[in-house]
Amino acid sequence: AEDNGSSGMRAMSPPLVLPLLLLLCTCGAAAEDNRRQPRLALRSKKDAELTRLRSGSTVPSTTLTAARLGAAQTAPVVQQESSRAGVLGLLGGVMIHLACGSMYTWGNLLSYMPPHLKYWSGDASGKGLPDAQLVLPFILVSQMTGMPLGPMLEKFMGPRLTALLGALMMGCGVTLAASAKTLKHFVLLWSVMFGLGVGIAYQQPFITGARWFPKKKGMVTGAIISGLGVSAFLFNILSTKLINPKNLEAVNDAFPPEIYASWPSLLRTLGLIYGTLAVVGALLQSNPNSHDAKYPLLDYFSRSRAPHTSAARGTSPSTPKASVTSAAQPSVTSLVFSRQFAIYWLMILNSAVSGLNIIGSYKTFGAKQPHLNSDAFLSLVGSLASILGNAAGRFAWGAFADIFGFKTPFMILTVIQAVTMMFFKQLAATRATFTMATVVMLFCMGGNFAMFPAQAMRVYGASGASVYSFLFTAFGAASLLGPRLATVLLKRGGFELVFRSLGALSFVSLVLAATCM
Repeated sequence: AEDNGSSGMRAMSPPLVLPLLLLLCTCGAAAEDNRRQPRLALRSKKDAELTRLRSGSTVPSTTLTAARLGAAQTAPVVQQESSRAGVLGLLGGVMIHLACGSMYTWGNLLSYMPPHLKYWSGDASGKGLPDAQLVLPFILVSQMTGMPLGPMLEKFMGPRLTALLGALMMGCGVTLAASAKTLKHFVLLWSVMFGLGVGIAYQQPFITGARWFPKKKGMVTGAIISGLGVSAFLFNILSTKLINPKNLEAVNDAFPPEIYASWPSLLRTLGLIYGTLAVVGALLQSNPNSHDAKYPLLDYFSRSRAPHTSAARGTSPSTPKASVTSAAQPSVTSLVFSRQFAIYWLMILNSAVSGLNIIGSYKTFGAKQPHLNSDAFLSLVGSLASILGNAAGRFAWGAFADIFGFKTPFMILTVIQAVTMMFFKQLAATRATFTMATVVMLFCMGGNFAMFPAQAMRVYGASGASVYSFLFTAFGAASLLGPRLATVLLKRGGFELVFRSLGALSFVSLVLAATCM
C-alpha cells in the first residue's frame, strides 16, 4: 500500500510545475513591461539632447554630463528595485491566496469530520446530507462580510498591515477550531474567524499588484488568485496523507475511529501552515514609489521619526514620489446601487452557483456511486480538479479577458459550464469522465473568480476594490443558494434534477451578458 501511495505521489508531482510556470510567465511579463518604459524614456532624453546639440543649441557641458550620468546610473537602479519589489508582492499574493484557498478543501475534509460534529443536533447517527456541508458557504459569507473592511483598512494602515491582520485571523481560526466540541462552535471559529480573515486579506495583493503593473490587471489578478486552486490541490493531498495514511476506506459513510481521533491534530497542523504562508505573504506586500498615499495609523506611529517613510509603506525615502492627481470619482454607494452593478451581481449569482456546488459536494456524490467510491480516487479527483481546473482556470480566463475583453470569454465560459453541469450525472458513469467533468466545472468556477475582480478594476478604476467588495456578496449568495436548492431538488428528482437545474442558471448569466453589456 505504501508503494502504491508513493507512486501516486510521483504521478501527481508533474502538475505542480503548472502553477510555477503560470507565476513565472506573469512575473516575467510584468517585469519586462515595467522595465520597458524607463528605457524608452532614457533613450528619448538622449535623442532630444543629441538633436539640440546638432541644431546648435548650447548646453553647459558639466550639466549635460551630470544629467547623463544621473539618468544612466540612477534610473536603472530605481527601476530594478521596483521590479523586484513588485514581483515579490506577486509571490506574496500567491502565498496569501494559498492560505485563502484552503477553504476549497472542505469537500475532502468533510468526509473525515467526526460524526458528532456533522449535525447541529450533535447526533452522530444523523441521516441525510450533513449540516456541516454549510461550513464552506458560511466561510464565503464571512469572507463577503470581511471584504469591504479590506479596502477601508488599507486606506487607514496600508496593504501590509491589513494583509497581516487577515493572515493572523486565518491561522488562529483554523487552529482554534481543533478544540470545537459542537458544529456551532466549529462554524464560529473555522467559518467566521477564518472567513473574516480571508475577506480582509483577499484583495490586498490585487490592490498592490494593480499599482505595480497597471496594464496587466487580468493576468496579474489571475496569477495571484490561482493560488486558491493550487492550495486545494496541495492541501487535499496533505490532509489525506496526515489523517488517513493507511488509505482506509469508509464503510456506510463512516471511517474507523482512529481517523476521527486524528482530527484535532490535523487542524492544528493545517492552522500553523496556513498562518505561516499568509503572514509571510503579507510582509511582502508594498506600494510602488510612484504611489503617493497617506495612512493615518502609520502617520500616527511615525510622528516621532523623520523623514516619514517606509518599511510599512514599502517605499524608498530617497526616491521622490510623483504627484498624483485624480479626477472626481462617483461615490462607492452610487456605483453599488447602479444598474451596471446589479447586472454584474446577477451574472455572478447565476454563473457561480454550479461550480460552488460541485466543489462542496463532489466527494459526497462520488461516495454514493459504487464505481466511484474510493477515498484515494476521490481525493485525487479533488486535487487534479483544483490545479488543472480551479488554478489553471483563474489564470487562463484572466489572460483571455486581457486579450479579448470581458464579454466574449464570459459567454463562452457560461456555455461550457451549463452543458457540463446539466449532464454531470451522465458524465459520472465512468471514473475518467467523472474526473474530466469535475475538472471542467472547477476550470469555469475559477474563471468566475478571476474575471470579475479584474473587470471591477477596469470599469470602476480607483473605486474598483471597494466596489468588488460588495460585488463579492453574489458569490456568498450563490454558495448559500446551491446547498438549499440541492436539498429541495434532491428529494424531488435526485441528483440529475439538481445538476440540470443548477446548470440551467448559467444560461441566465449568458443572456444577461449578451443583452445587457
